[in-house]
Amino acid sequence: MPYLSFASNYLWVLVIGLLGPSVPAILADLGIGYAQAGLFFTMLSLGSLFGTFLGGLASDALNRKVLYAGIALALAVGLVAAALAPSYGLALAAVFAFSLLGSPAGTVGQSVMLDLFPERRERLLALMTLFGALGSFTAPLLVSANYAAGLGWRWPFAEVAGIALLLFAAILFVPLPRAAGRLQGRGSLGRVLAHPRVLACAVLIFFSVAPDLGFSFWLAEHFRTELKVDLRLASAVVSVYLIGMMAGRLGTARLLRALPARRIVQAGLALGLASLAAFLAAPWIPVKVLAILAYGLGGAPVFPMLMASGTAAFPDRPGAVSGVLFASVSLGGMVFPIVLGALAASIGIRLSYLLLGLILAGILLAVSLGRRLFTPEGA
Repeated sequence: MPYLSFASNYLWVLVIGLLGPSVPAILADLGIGYAQAGLFFTMLSLGSLFGTFLGGLASDALNRKVLYAGIALALAVGLVAAALAPSYGLALAAVFAFSLLGSPAGTVGQSVMLDLFPERRERLLALMTLFGALGSFTAPLLVSANYAAGLGWRWPFAEVAGIALLLFAAILFVPLPRAAGRLQGRGSLGRVLAHPRVLACAVLIFFSVAPDLGFSFWLAEHFRTELKVDLRLASAVVSVYLIGMMAGRLGTARLLRALPARRIVQAGLALGLASLAAFLAAPWIPVKVLAILAYGLGGAPVFPMLMASGTAAFPDRPGAVSGVLFASVSLGGMVFPIVLGALAASIGIRLSYLLLGLILAGILLAVSLGRRLFTPEGA
């Protein structure tokens, strides 16, 4: 059963990753500008913000097989609609629709997994987010393969719709645990939202989006404009970061057998800070590439361990807490591209990376001071 959850997370992050490398072709095909293209990302994040939150609540209350299968099917239909959209307005509507209806795939998958294996929460979440990083790694390769075959930007969306249909079929044949069977009342949901651990994890996850998304978002442009590296090579350095992230998440799953989660997160954040400093200070490109790999390794444990800590606060409501924490990711995805973009435009990409260092240091300080963040509830 964990494999179904892993596949769901891989699929949704793969979908998210399709949009970025498809933008140049979308601009030419639909005859739109940068501002209009930016709305695709806004709609993607907005749909995900509401979709993950509502999907998490529904996962604790409704028939999970029907809900889970419906989400996979809706995602497939939405992706096909985006691939066939003849105009900008319809394409924008399709992106919002498949984000709103398809984004809960990872949330529901995670809630089912945590219901089945609560004692393996940290290790399974590390592995689940490994598959998410794999989705980010696969997406540009899929788009590039279609371009190399002479196909347009629409084909990858249609092909991933086929993967969503495979997930739909798998869900129908896999037995799933029953949900609690009741919707969260206002008071019950309020207790989840106001719980100190859930709130702390949501805030830290929100800020952790900046060092992750902000670092990778500007890598290619930094190498191209400030280091005068060829665009093809500059684009490849993002893959180095994702390889580091995948290796770090696999390593986290293994390290949990010997070390507590808090120590792993602290070590990862310290490595992230050191490698960011090396990346900014070193004048040699090979050293920068190694620093990028180390930065990915260091940042890898932060999100899954915070997710594990937050969901442990309410083990009987994995969907509600997962929905809240995934929504904080989506909110960060809406806020930080705008903030970091404005900062890069005003002071340059290199100096804007200093903000990421400050955020990393702040998260490290919070984790170090918040000793109860990773202790079992009631301990």
